[in-house]
Amino acid sequence: MTLRLRLGIAAGLLIGVLGIVGYVLIGTVERSQLEQIDQQLTAAAMPAAVFPRAGGSTFTRRPPLEPDNALSNIYVAVVSKTHRDVALDPSLTRGDVPRIPTTTSELGRPALRPVTVGSVSGSERWRAILFTRPGTTRQVLVAISMSRADATAAELRLAVLVAGAILLAVLTAAAFWVGRLGLRPIAEVTEVADSIAAGARSRRVTSARSGTEAGHLARAFNVMLDEQDALEVRLRQFVADASHELRTPVSAIQGFVELWRQGHLRQGQPFEDAVRRIGQESARMARLVEDLLMLARLDEGHAVDCNPVDLVSLVDEVVLDAASTHPSRCIQTETHGRVIVRGDKDALRRIISNLIINALVHTPSTASITVRVASLPNEASLEVADTGAGMGVESAPHAFDRFWRADISRSRPGSGLGLPLVAAIVAAHRGQVKMDTKAGQGTVVRVVLPITSDLSPSPNSGRSVASSRTIGREA
Repeated sequence: MTLRLRLGIAAGLLIGVLGIVGYVLIGTVERSQLEQIDQQLTAAAMPAAVFPRAGGSTFTRRPPLEPDNALSNIYVAVVSKTHRDVALDPSLTRGDVPRIPTTTSELGRPALRPVTVGSVSGSERWRAILFTRPGTTRQVLVAISMSRADATAAELRLAVLVAGAILLAVLTAAAFWVGRLGLRPIAEVTEVADSIAAGARSRRVTSARSGTEAGHLARAFNVMLDEQDALEVRLRQFVADASHELRTPVSAIQGFVELWRQGHLRQGQPFEDAVRRIGQESARMARLVEDLLMLARLDEGHAVDCNPVDLVSLVDEVVLDAASTHPSRCIQTETHGRVIVRGDKDALRRIISNLIINALVHTPSTASITVRVASLPNEASLEVADTGAGMGVESAPHAFDRFWRADISRSRPGSGLGLPLVAAIVAAHRGQVKMDTKAGQGTVVRVVLPITSDLSPSPNSGRSVASSRTIGREA
């Protein structure tokens, strides 16, 4: 059932309830007035029975009685088969006289049965009693005009009709307003969703007004579609970049294998060189696949190990490894005592290694690299700074994008996953990573991790110990 149909049913029920209430109200008022008239008739029956009979002609008009007389608004006539003698004819009747009822009552309060009759001429209604006069065979007609009661009922009906018309107009305006501001955008969202499902992925909701729930829904729907499109673009770019990175080692391995099959690499130094290159390209593919697998696991929200790790000791190990593979580079460390964090030791090692390797690869051989570890209130800070050329304002925002590299020719080593892995691992450890870089002023990458203090005290606790050393060639 659609929302429009539900609103229509609710409006119909509301109008129906109003009609029932109006009908009951009008009936209650009419019954109340009818009971008052009947009580007045019953009370006036006995005085009318002994009232002096008007003699003479039929339909004789008598002057009205005083207003305070009990019979001042009562029509009284003595009737026979051929004529009626009018004893009382109040001025309220405006010349109309009641018809004679077809039923006769007996004089006495319980036996009197008032009935409603019309006028001899005109449309006025009467409430009348016809009974036999005591001691005679003549009948007495006592009646009261219902003009006031009918007028009151007519006014009440008119009021109910006017109220119903106003309510109907208000409901119509409200339905138009709700349909235009509330339901139409929802219907357009549904139409756009159906169009997108059919293949028109560029469709968007355009008629949403701000300040309404439907408008907020439409804007959220458009944002969702834009983000979905952007996600698909990134996914396609990710697949393309991964394919490009994997194609190079696969092509190299296939080339060496093909040369071997053709008999060019059977023995000697060429064969050993080919095997070595195959091993290098295989290792390159393995690292790339491992990085992709780690990123996928981190994206899925896999929890990392949470063990105490001495960040300073980890930095010393990684810096020593980097200095052994790059003996000509100057790598400095600045630490302060022990800095204990909770996390995955291998993942934290990967952060430090990727940051140092990134600085080594993207800076000239004359640039120095400084690794700083400091303990801050409730967090640990790890900085890797270099004195290289830095990055421009166009390149810096993309530094943590996957497979993105400033050198679009891809001539430099690496797969473009080093910094994205750093960002993913830091996020998994509930930390933050920031980069501060400017062209010509070097680059500083700062990682902030939550710190823990629920371990045994450091051997150097009680005094702050600062250490600074340089590994590799002096700057």
